[in-house]
Amino acid sequence: MKNIFKQLIVLTVLLTGCSDFLEEDNKGGISNDDFYKTETGYQTLVTASYNTLRTMYRNTPWLQLAGTDIYNLSRGFAERGLMEYEQLYPENGQVKTFYQNSYNAIQVINMGLYYNDLAQMSDATRKTLKAELVFLRAFYHFHLVEQFGGIVINSEATLAPRMNLPRASVADSYQFIIQEMESALPDLGTGKSRVNKATANHYLAKVYLTRGWDLGSAGDFEKARTYATAAIAGKNITIPFEQLWSPTNQVNEEVIFAVQYDAKSISTESDGNNQQGIFGPYLGGSELNHKYMNGNIFPSWNLHNFFTENDARYEATFMLTIYDQYFDYYDASKDKKVIPIRAYYPRVWGREYSSADSLAWRNEHRSQIASNFRFYPFRQDENRYRAAFESDMFMPVVKKFDSPSTRAIFNTHASVRDIVLARLAETYFIYAEASIGLNDFAAAAQYVQKVLDRPGNAKDGGKLLPNVDLATAGSQTAALDAYHIETAKEFVGEYNRWPELRRTKRLKDLVGRYNYDVKRIGVNVAFMGLNGQDKIYRPIPQDAINLNEAEIVQNPGY
Repeated sequence: MKNIFKQLIVLTVLLTGCSDFLEEDNKGGISNDDFYKTETGYQTLVTASYNTLRTMYRNTPWLQLAGTDIYNLSRGFAERGLMEYEQLYPENGQVKTFYQNSYNAIQVINMGLYYNDLAQMSDATRKTLKAELVFLRAFYHFHLVEQFGGIVINSEATLAPRMNLPRASVADSYQFIIQEMESALPDLGTGKSRVNKATANHYLAKVYLTRGWDLGSAGDFEKARTYATAAIAGKNITIPFEQLWSPTNQVNEEVIFAVQYDAKSISTESDGNNQQGIFGPYLGGSELNHKYMNGNIFPSWNLHNFFTENDARYEATFMLTIYDQYFDYYDASKDKKVIPIRAYYPRVWGREYSSADSLAWRNEHRSQIASNFRFYPFRQDENRYRAAFESDMFMPVVKKFDSPSTRAIFNTHASVRDIVLARLAETYFIYAEASIGLNDFAAAAQYVQKVLDRPGNAKDGGKLLPNVDLATAGSQTAALDAYHIETAKEFVGEYNRWPELRRTKRLKDLVGRYNYDVKRIGVNVAFMGLNGQDKIYRPIPQDAINLNEAEIVQNPGY
């Protein structure tokens, strides 16, 4: 955290590159100025700027997901303050880490922009790289605004101690972000491996959308729809959901922005990310050859309940059958009708799974049932569903982010899958949400349906319908609640739930309605902070306030 307040020693050039497309070539024995003025040296600053995304996202994204309607505390009660609010204070370590990582990233990017005019390279390359870095700087500022409201804007390289950094207003923070992104947009390229025009258009739509809710501006919702249309660029949702998340189909046409990984770009077996192991209970030790689940966040009962019987995304999202070894699911050479089954998570719809259902399944698969077989049917009652809360394997884990190429590595950070931060379906939903902001419920319903019409989404081959028809919702609140059910199903495990609920001002109500842990203590008790004010934003880290000579007002409730 102190890097924003004192001179940064730029060691980031020693970090591993973001992927094969960014190769670092650190030269020893020359000064930073001499090194960064060469094109090769300057590229290390660009690489380091992209590499900050790995630092930000390789671990559990607590601030993006914790304390929402579709994720519950794990059995280890990890990050209880963030999950339940009542014990959330300005000294929270995860909040501090997020804040620190964001401003460290901004400082690295500022160094890249500082040397942009000095480096020896073509004007065309200079303009493109500058645009990429300007966007990334705005990107980090935006995520800070989502979490904290008005922020400290840092738009210059820190070459000497800076102790007095005032906090900008929410309006000024948004203005800076929008100006940065809009200035970068014309000079960005179209290549998928870097920040490109589609990335900028998508995030401009998201920034305008968020500002529209925060500042109550209808014009911002219109701008959000305009930029969303530009990001969509006439593309339809065409890839079946299981194929969209296939480990062999990562750089597909629907991906707009991702933190990039591959096996050749990490230095050790624990230098990947932990995304595949976040969502669900522990599956056992290395002797079982399953993936390492850190069990930080449990998908909630109501999230499972949002899915309807005809929705093929349910089976594409959750691993409902665990074979002899977890990653056997992806091994085409193994006959799934023969190999042992270690765990099974059956579900019937509209009624309780019965002993007759169990007997029928066991008779059909008798030869495959392993000696240590686990059997956990979905329960219609939430308390019964959570009765096995302390057990390994008690609920199906999310499989969307599986990294079978590293199946032999039993480590929390073994994954070398890209972490998708923005994709085309989200752009469609941004358009829909902006339409709700404009009370244009018919347009919102139309754009949500475009996502639901993804090929293969409906098991019966027909049309998959939303749980609630947005077009006839009747009020903005009802439309938003219906919309949030649809985003919950589409984006399970993706890093956007908390900001989405906060910006639409539905966070407290939906957490109070659906979050098992918050319901137990009472939503008003959970959210109430100092002076009776609700904890809607995250707290400004106390260390950041203490180190700053400017007067920083803490967020309400803390």
